[in-house]
Formats: sequence, C-alpha cells, structure tokens
Amino acid sequence: MLSRLIHHEWKETWRIPVISFIVILFLTLVCFICFRQMEPPADEDSINAGAFVIMMLYCLIISCISMVVTIYIAIRFYRNLYTDEGYLMHTLPVTPRQLILAKLLVAALWVFVLSMLALWAICCIMLFGLPAMALVDMPVVISSLMEYFPQIFGMGPVAFLLFYVVLSLVSAFSNVLIAYAAVSLGQLFTKHKVMASVLCYIGFTMLIQTISTLLMTPSLTRLVLSQDMVNTASGIPAYFGAYMREILFISMAGSVISAVISFILTEYVMRRQLNLD
Repeated sequence: MLSRLIHHEWKETWRIPVISFIVILFLTLVCFICFRQMEPPADEDSINAGAFVIMMLYCLIISCISMVVTIYIAIRFYRNLYTDEGYLMHTLPVTPRQLILAKLLVAALWVFVLSMLALWAICCIMLFGLPAMALVDMPVVISSLMEYFPQIFGMGPVAFLLFYVVLSLVSAFSNVLIAYAAVSLGQLFTKHKVMASVLCYIGFTMLIQTISTLLMTPSLTRLVLSQDMVNTASGIPAYFGAYMREILFISMAGSVISAVISFILTEYVMRRQLNLD
C-alpha cells in the first residue's frame, strides 16, 4: 500500500517542481546570454554594475523558487491530510506513519533535486558572470581555489562534493519534516490554524539556528585571526579549514536530529491529536 501511496503522490505533485526546474534552466540560459554580450571592465578597479545586479537578482529568484516549492509541499500536506480530503485519506487501510512516509519520500526527493539544480545553476552563473563583472582570469581563480580547497573547507574537492550531496539529501528530509511538523502542530489550535502553522515553522527555524550557532561558538573562538596563525601564501587562517569542516558536520547532525524530532511530532499529532477542518 505504501508503494501505491508514493505512486499517487508522485503523480499529483510533479507539476510544480518540474515547472520550477524549467524556470531555473530558462533563467540560467538568459543570464548566460546576457553575460556573453557584456564587455568586461577596462581595469581591475572597475566593476560592471549590470553584471553584478543580474547575478544578485538571479540568486534571489532561485531562493524564492526554492521557498515556493517548500510552501507548495506544506500546503499539499495540509490540504491532503487536515482538510476535507483528510477524511478520505485517514479511512484508507494505512497507518499515519505510511501516510507521512509516502509524502515525505516524494517531497524530499523534489527538494533534493531542486537544491542540486540550484547549486549547479549558481556555479555556472558565477563561472560566466564573474569575468563579465570584474577583470579576473577565471582559469587562475579556479586553479587557486583547487590548490587551497583543503585549507578553506578542511577536505579535498571530491570529499567535499560527496559530503555536500549527502548533506543536501539529509537537509531535504529535514526541511520537509519541519514543515510537516509545523503544519501538524498548527492544527492543534481551534482558530487561525494557518497562522499558527506559520508561527510554528518560524519558531522551529529560529530554535534550530540558535542551537546551531551555540554549538559553533567553541570552534569560532579557536579561529584566531592573528598574523602568526595565517598562511602567508594564501592569507587563509590556519584553523579555517577545520572550522568549516566542523560547521558542515554540525549542520549534518542538526539536520538529522531536527528531522527525527519533527517526524515524531508529526506522527504523534496524526495518531493522538488529529483535528480535521
């Protein structure tokens, strides 16, 4: 039955994510054409303001698209399980856990693919946009980045890419489950359920950010920017790579913990405190 739920969820949710992918690809192509038509600045002290504005707008639009997909996923979860549709869904011969898992697996996959596509698109825009914005030699910049990559991120490029893919996958599950938990807790209120869900989501996000910041503080105190702690060749603090690596692992742990807690809260509300509109 779980496979049938996943199949049904996939058929009902593919349109908005696919449209988002098409929009991202189209915008990337438009930006690429714009950058190819631009002349680089005449000297190293000049900046092409047009290229800079295009890059900032592009990154902003990509962020908005990601937020729209997250909102769409939360709204579908609410309508499908906590409104009139919920009466039908909860009469199916499935458990609340199966309902959550079916929606979670599909939604997290869409969010993960979107995050990978957004990362690829932004990297492409940076690659073609920087030469149009400033007078830089991109082969030299890329070569320097590869050389000092371990000092910046605390691991090699291949290890970082693999870790980032896993982190993005875990974060996709975490972000979707946080939205589900916020929607579920919002249904415990008798009035203004949508507003309560939004406030719960904001509260969850702020709490996670606060705890993550506190956990990163010990590492930050060891990042001493004194002259004797800085690599003279690269200008990168000696501890910076280890600091960035710790941030990545803390982010991974935080995503896993928040996902588990959110799943437990969502399942508990659906089992014990179900309140359909």
